[in-house]
Formats: sequence, structure tokens, C-alpha cells
Amino acid sequence: MIKLVQLELFKIIKRPRTYIGFIAIFIIVLALQSAMYFEGESLISIGIQNLRDDFRLEGKIINVNLITYILLNSLIVQIPILICLVTGDSIAGEASTGTLRLILQRPYSRTKIYLAKAITGFIYTLSLLIFLALMTYGLGYLLFGNGDLIVLRRGVSVFSQDDVWWRFLFAFGLGLLSMLVVASLSLMISSFVNNSIGPIVGTIAILIALNIIFTLGAPLFKDILPYVFTTHFVKWQYLFDYELNIPAINLSIYVQIFYIVLFNTIGIINFKRKDILV
Repeated sequence: MIKLVQLELFKIIKRPRTYIGFIAIFIIVLALQSAMYFEGESLISIGIQNLRDDFRLEGKIINVNLITYILLNSLIVQIPILICLVTGDSIAGEASTGTLRLILQRPYSRTKIYLAKAITGFIYTLSLLIFLALMTYGLGYLLFGNGDLIVLRRGVSVFSQDDVWWRFLFAFGLGLLSMLVVASLSLMISSFVNNSIGPIVGTIAILIALNIIFTLGAPLFKDILPYVFTTHFVKWQYLFDYELNIPAINLSIYVQIFYIVLFNTIGIINFKRKDILV
């Protein structure tokens, strides 16, 4: 199993598209932080102008904590696309090029081969999130320094700089769990098709469709919303409430783990039945 994972990691490292995600994150983070560095004061003043009438604001409002919070909100939408570029190509891409048939001739079960690809996809997803965290917080600290965090969510919340590190740590953890759901979904779809474009487009289409349906029809689907995986992609924001909604956070964790297991189980079952003709 370890050799299979090492083989899959080697193949990912050799693919040029693997580095698209890191390059995209680097450019997006650099662009947003540069914009905040030069125009941040005017942008933030517009957002908090109503607060100045009711509160006395002192210190550095624009700091690494605020920048990290803003980037988390914006990049959580783009990262699924970057993940699909790699995980969506894992099975379908090799099926189209003929290399998958060669792998299946080795003395490994299809279940182990699928699990090795899933583990590799998880490692890639984790590396993207770690790179995002390091890039966001490291560069943000150099440009803006530390400071208290102001969050405009269900009112106004102000967290001291000593009270945010663990919130961001768990926020990235929940974000990672959400991205593992995306990786599992993409890999599952990849097991059904022989074209690497299909899983990428299919996964993104499913995410967009579910977001639109359950956003516009929230009152109609309110009873099933807590069990739809896309609903939980922004649940990390619960960590920035003064009173943590622990049951909601736990439910988010359980639901997303369920979908990770479900998608990979379906993918394994289908992969074991898949006819490799190329």
C-alpha cells in the first residue's frame, strides 16, 4: 500500500497541472494582500463607517488576522476547482491514456489502487491548504503585523490577537474537511468516466448547482439543508462567534466525514466493476 501511495505521489509530482493550484494560490493571495496594503484603509473604512458612530476604534484594524479571515472567505470558492484539476484526472486521465490498464496488471487489488489514489488526493489537498495558510499568514504578518480581529457576522465581534490563533487553526481544519469532500467527489466521478475533463466539469457543476438550489430554495429545503455537504463549506465561520455552537460544528464534522466515506465507497465499488478497455 505504501509503495502504491509513493507511486501515485510520484505521478502527481511529475504532472505540470499539479502546480497550477500552488501558482494560483500564490497569485491570488499576493494580489489581494497587495490591494489591501495600498487600498485597504479606504476599503475597510467603507465597510465599518457605521461602526465609527457607535464605537471608538483604536489600533490597527487591518492586520494579519483580518486579512486571513477575508482570504478564507474568498479562496474557499476557488480551491475546489484547483483540487479537481488533480483528483479528477487521477483515474479518468490514466484510463484515457492507457496507463491505468498497466497498473491493474500489477499484483494489487483494485481497492488498494483506489485507496492509494484517494490518499494521494488527500495529501495534495492538505498541501494546498498548508501552502494557503503559510502564504496568507506569513505574508500577511510581514505586510500588516498582528492585531485584534473585527468580524462583522451576526453583529460585531472583536477578538483579541491572543484569542484568534486557535480559531484559525480549527477553521483551516474544517476547511480541509470540506475540501476532502470535494476531492472524494471528484475521484468518485473520475471512476465513472474515461475523460479527465468530465470529473472536473462534473464536480464543479454539482457544487454550483447545489449552492444555487439550496440558496434560492432555502425555505423549501430547510429540513434537509443540514445534511447537504455544500452547506458545510462555510461552517468554519461558526468558530468566529463568541458563543461557539458546538452541536452545529460537530454536526458539520460528522456530515462531511459521512460524505467522504460515502463517495469513496461508491468510487471503490464502481472501480472494481469498471471495464478497462484501453
